[in-house]
Amino acid sequence: MQNLNPAYVQIGRQEAATILGISSRELDRLRTTDSQCPVGFKKADNQMSPVKFRLSDIYTYSAYLMDQAFPASSKSK
Repeated sequence: MQNLNPAYVQIGRQEAATILGISSRELDRLRTTDSQCPVGFKKADNQMSPVKFRLSDIYTYSAYLMDQAFPASSKSK
């Protein structure tokens, strides 16, 4: 599975959260509170249909989060 284009790869909610380094619950919260967070999509219009994300959208959002972050202090407290 070499040379997969992230623009065409669909991933589930848990995979998206793992890539972002957050919990699924946190991802759900961000989907409603952060306008930059991808909302995902469903293949069917019902509550039981799983939410999917385009891998490239998750990568873009991860880059956005890193750009907004502050450097970690190297000093021990």
